[in-house]
Amino acid sequence: MPRRAPTRAKKAASTPAKGSASARAKKAVTRAGTGSADHEARIRELESELADLHSELERSERRVEAIRQIGRVLGSNLELDPLLAEIVDRTTDLLEADRSTLFLADDEEGILWSKVLQGKEHKQIRFPIGTGIAGWVAAKRKPLHIKNAYADKRFNPEFDKQSGYKTRNMLVWPVRRPQGTELLGVIQVLNKKQGDFRNTDERLLEAIASEIGVALEVANLYRQAVERSRMLERTRRELLLLFETERAISQSNDLQNMLEVILDTALKTLSARTGVIHILDERGFRLEVVAARGVGANGMRRDSVQIGEGIVGNVVKSGEAVVLNDLEGLLRGRTKARSVLAVPIRTRYTGTIGVFELVNRNDRAGFSESDVSTLAVVAAQAGRAINAERRRKEREQSERLTTIGRMLSGVIHDLRTPMTLISGYTQVMAGTEDPGARTQYAHLVNKQIDLLSAMTRDLLAFARGERSILVRKVYVQRFMEEMREYLDQELRDSSVALELDIRYRGAARFDETKLRRVFHNIARNAREAMPGGGVFTITVDKEDADLVIYFDDTGTGIPEELRHNLFEPFATAGKVGGTGLGLAMVRQIVEEHRGSVRFEDGPKRRGTRFTVRLPLDP
Repeated sequence: MPRRAPTRAKKAASTPAKGSASARAKKAVTRAGTGSADHEARIRELESELADLHSELERSERRVEAIRQIGRVLGSNLELDPLLAEIVDRTTDLLEADRSTLFLADDEEGILWSKVLQGKEHKQIRFPIGTGIAGWVAAKRKPLHIKNAYADKRFNPEFDKQSGYKTRNMLVWPVRRPQGTELLGVIQVLNKKQGDFRNTDERLLEAIASEIGVALEVANLYRQAVERSRMLERTRRELLLLFETERAISQSNDLQNMLEVILDTALKTLSARTGVIHILDERGFRLEVVAARGVGANGMRRDSVQIGEGIVGNVVKSGEAVVLNDLEGLLRGRTKARSVLAVPIRTRYTGTIGVFELVNRNDRAGFSESDVSTLAVVAAQAGRAINAERRRKEREQSERLTTIGRMLSGVIHDLRTPMTLISGYTQVMAGTEDPGARTQYAHLVNKQIDLLSAMTRDLLAFARGERSILVRKVYVQRFMEEMREYLDQELRDSSVALELDIRYRGAARFDETKLRRVFHNIARNAREAMPGGGVFTITVDKEDADLVIYFDDTGTGIPEELRHNLFEPFATAGKVGGTGLGLAMVRQIVEEHRGSVRFEDGPKRRGTRFTVRLPLDP
């Protein structure tokens, strides 16, 4: 029976599709029968196509691996900068491009700025949204595939001109927040290494842009969580420090002890090695150390600086906290400072009264801004306590000064009458037998009486808070000769030897009577400091435009409890008959002359040295 010809549909189904691999193979077999040359050519053609397929397979595997690596990066790192840099690097490799750039959007300023930039030029790029290709994508929220960059009017060639780079083609995609339309940035890929970008590249970049959006969102949430955690820790630390500070204030009746407890608490909480509290003196010109704790604290206890001098002086001047890290060669006392944190101590009514300073963290890390706010809380509490203690002492001293003033007013008033009589008798004596001798003695008696009257006036003026000096030209040589005679009488009944070293013998301008009181008070202190005898040396010299007087004794030194307030009224270490006004008056007289007075003693010096510095022409 003759075969029926197959229907057109079946014939079509059984015929391989034109261009398919099987059709090409079948055609190749047919051709093979026509001759060996055609056969070999076809084999080479098949090998070439097989190589292309193999290359495409390898490319696909690399893309899959790159996507897998991006996933691992997202899951292993919450730090934003290295995370985005890794993703951009993978994007460039994945799309077989020359370079990529990730721009982040700043909605407040309406700009795009380069967060991750590949290539030789690493300078940050900033431009308004809507400018250039990336700006257009950010404004429209639409991707762009540009095959010829210079043919596109939106392309800005200025970046190429500046860097010398030649942009051929581009693939640019918007980066959005997950589950939303809010724009986070733009990912831009330049110059496919071979040919142009394909549809598969677009799909890959879309997926990568989505991953970047997730990464930005996760990193933002992580950053917010870390910041909240830091704020909670900072708040907890500040509350703990505030509690400890309040407890120290409430439990201590002594300001010195209270400040040291506050310092210990601050050192422990902020992990610092050394803490110092500087307070302005009564004149408000210099900062004195009132408390120091930790490593090298003893070397800082005598530190004294003027406003505007050094770190501490500038903090008082500006009223702003200072944080300095990675320091080299800075000495704080005898300690080498690597880092310093200094905050002003303020009070509500008097403003800045001092500085709270911490030096060197125990972990060798620098101080942070959170440390500033924490220490500021403590400084405020310390300032309140210091101010309250000052007011209490001022009230007490005011009451005591008023009492003394009233008492001395009555005593001195009673002494004026006999002093007047003595002066009259000496005048009469000058006119009787042996006039020359009587005149000489009368002159000496009158001079001592005048001096006694001046001393009582000075004491009254000090008790009443009055200040006045009469500056005259004085020849130092003559003045010191008179002082030798006077001090010889002062030290006569003691075993103290007086030595004078007059290196400057010229003229100076000062209140002669007031300066005698300075010599008298310091000499009396020296005599009391050397009950078993010793040497009291006075050296007079000229340094620049100043008259400098050194008072050195070989006594027992200044008691520890008096070092921080030696020149304050009523500062006395239990001396019999002592009022604690002698050195306070010395400081007042010297300051009235626009001078300064300071003391030195310690293990390296035998006894005490007082240094009085006066301008030659105040």
